[in-house]
Amino acid sequence: MIAIIVVSIVGVIALSVFNVIALKKEQNDMREQQEALQKEKAQLEKELSETNDPENVEEQAREQLRLIKKGELLYVFPEEITEAEETEPDEADKEE
Repeated sequence: MIAIIVVSIVGVIALSVFNVIALKKEQNDMREQQEALQKEKAQLEKELSETNDPENVEEQAREQLRLIKKGELLYVFPEEITEAEETEPDEADKEE
């Protein structure tokens, strides 16, 4: 009878230790995830603060929309044309 009680107590203690270890591991994983999210948040806040910067707006307009200033010429080379054509159907497929 005493052996059964001792085995039960040891089992409960072992289960408790296992749960504590698992919770500590989960806590460490959550801390790492939180740090990664904080870094990402800082990067996004930096990008957000730069959105109204005139230089950034001009850069985005030139790169993404291929806009030019009055009096400038835009040269489009064949490889740029084929790259643009290759990416457009993929984007259209995703939207449908």
